[in-house]
Amino acid sequence: MLLKRIELIVLGILIIGIIGYAGTGIVYAGVMVANADRTLNTVVSHQNDFSKSFNEITTEHKALSGSNFNPKDEVALADKSVMSSQLAAQTINQDDAALGSVERSLEGSRWLTAISRSSLDRESTRIRHLQNSLAAGRTIAAAGVVDGTFWHSVYSALADLDLINTQAGSGDFTSARTTLTTMKADVDHAVQQPASPSLPADLRQLVIELQTLVADYSKQLDAQIAGDDATVAAQQAVLDADRTKLASYDMDKVGTEIDGFYKPLIDRFNSEIAAATA
Repeated sequence: MLLKRIELIVLGILIIGIIGYAGTGIVYAGVMVANADRTLNTVVSHQNDFSKSFNEITTEHKALSGSNFNPKDEVALADKSVMSSQLAAQTINQDDAALGSVERSLEGSRWLTAISRSSLDRESTRIRHLQNSLAAGRTIAAAGVVDGTFWHSVYSALADLDLINTQAGSGDFTSARTTLTTMKADVDHAVQQPASPSLPADLRQLVIELQTLVADYSKQLDAQIAGDDATVAAQQAVLDADRTKLASYDMDKVGTEIDGFYKPLIDRFNSEIAAATA
């Protein structure tokens, strides 16, 4: 009889322990899920901000195409792209670290929350989708910094060229020569930028051709300052050939190649965000 009572007591303790384990696990899992949700929602908000900024810059760039093209405005837009991309890269790294911390917490709590494992699994799946989105976003942001820096130099050089043409056209060859020195620095800076899959080979070659244009324009301006009409005429033919070569580049093809780099990343970024918030 005594043995029976002991068995019942032990059984009761076990039942209480199981109920306690289940109750504690459910409560703890709820806390973990709530904490994970807060982190995930913050990351989603950051990613939405990045997407909005990227789309705004793209829209502004398209608005400056064709007859509305202004290299000075494009310089400002390139700078905006660099700053936006740098901020995005910093935020992405912070968010990735936060997601990693949440993921480790969820994984380390599974032994205590077996009953609520489905909720934890759902959060883990959301984390993986967001991590995939961050990976795509990181690549976009890194390319944005390189591209923005490159385009800043290119558009600055084109703005310089506009001014040089105006100065030379008015006979102010000395000022044009000074501005050409600035243009040379801008073109050289563009050429020195690191290679990036987002910058097609033809685009980089075009900038090298700009270096040739600068060198040939320099010779003509020097001749104009010296009053050497024969050299001026000879250099004009060289400059005309330089401009013809620059005009031969298919910028639509370049644009298509740039889009071909970014579009798969943007699609992946958006699809992973959608999966994480589904």
